[in-house]
Amino acid sequence: MDGSTTSISVDPRQQLDDIVDFVNDSWLASTDFDGPTFLWNHMISDASAQDDDNRNNVPVAAPNEVADVIGLTMQWYFDSISSTVPTAERTEDGVSMPRNDMPTFRIDSQALSGVDAVVGNALMSTRWVDATTNLAKSVEMTARFVGNAADRDGEGFDYLKELIQNVRVYMDSVARNADPQDGEKALRLITRVACNEDFQLNATQMVELLSCGLSFAQWDDTRMFAYDALNSALDTMDRFAKEAKIDEDGRCDGETAHDDGVIAAEAATGSTADASELIKRTVALSAHQQFEESIMFLRHDLMRVSGDAADADRFLVSHHESEAMADAYAARLIAAERWDELIGFIDMVERDRPNQYTVMFPEDLVAYEWESLREAAFEALGRWDELRAMYRERIVEAYDPSDLHTIAQLRAISGRDWAGQVRSIVTAYDDGSGRYARNPIYERLLVDERLSAEAERYCHTFPDARADLAAVL
Repeated sequence: MDGSTTSISVDPRQQLDDIVDFVNDSWLASTDFDGPTFLWNHMISDASAQDDDNRNNVPVAAPNEVADVIGLTMQWYFDSISSTVPTAERTEDGVSMPRNDMPTFRIDSQALSGVDAVVGNALMSTRWVDATTNLAKSVEMTARFVGNAADRDGEGFDYLKELIQNVRVYMDSVARNADPQDGEKALRLITRVACNEDFQLNATQMVELLSCGLSFAQWDDTRMFAYDALNSALDTMDRFAKEAKIDEDGRCDGETAHDDGVIAAEAATGSTADASELIKRTVALSAHQQFEESIMFLRHDLMRVSGDAADADRFLVSHHESEAMADAYAARLIAAERWDELIGFIDMVERDRPNQYTVMFPEDLVAYEWESLREAAFEALGRWDELRAMYRERIVEAYDPSDLHTIAQLRAISGRDWAGQVRSIVTAYDDGSGRYARNPIYERLLVDERLSAEAERYCHTFPDARADLAAVL
């Protein structure tokens, strides 16, 4: 067995330094507000301020012309592909064809060139309400088009996401420059589109649009507009839930717990009388759940952007069962160097959801998930006894060769008590009794420390380890 750990140099505070550096340099550290945000990004404000230099008081297309400009190229697209779709049928409104029979939509088809023209014109104008009217119509018609096209590769959806981001940047300028009355009108136009049926089934993009209100939440005289937008969305989705007969537990009336796979299987096999109704119910349930999860981010950011840092922190803690919320609060505590509170928070997360993962920290930085954050807190507080116990447990429970560095970490903080640490590990491991797989880290320790008797007993449990431990047997 090669690769002795005795010569490996380890910084006892490396985990702490790496995590602090990440938190301070990533999106988790906000330079604008007292804590991290999910939907707000300072680049939106930077981009809008830069674009302000290019905006002028120029007219935009009349509302009655916008639908024609946008719709013309969209209809041309459907007319052109209908010639290649045998199942296409002419109707009074144009052409009808099953989406599954359509060719895959490509952005270079120019079907959305009308949107480009309208949006490009609107983004350059400081006639805030008129321009926002056209932007709202552009988003509405684009969402409907993408929903009707065969967007198998997501090119249309990517276009829609970019369009929404452009709208967010523009609305930041509206919030900063327009008088409050015009700002309120403009945000209501965007909110109305966000709450229409095209976005009720796509809650992530719905909330992205609603997050235009965050720009208004920064100012005392327009903050209420942002909360009005939030309340409109909540009312809309409450009605959506009632129409779909979704109860407070996220189930349709009369249903027991069902996963999407079971429902889809029932629909496919015809075991339910009305398969189409079953699929509709599944879609509604999924959309409502997505909304409930996404709207939490907006609620939090509204508090944070409004200056209610304490309320925002309490909101994160109360929703610690959400991976993203828990990670954000952990980052908040790390940035503030509130290490004892971080340990208490980790205890709560692991107690309430023992298998909860981190999602905002890089995997290589938190190899042991929440325990990696606890490790950093122990290092910051100098709680070396607890840190040594943590490393001993990792060695005893190790099955992955990548844990080899743990021996060096433990050695670095043990000093003269290294021999005692080794004895504690040997006692806890108990020669592998009751275990079903070899421990490569423990084997490395046996070789490094020349523990012949312990190695012999280990080989009684795992005879196939004898060749790797031959040097000390």
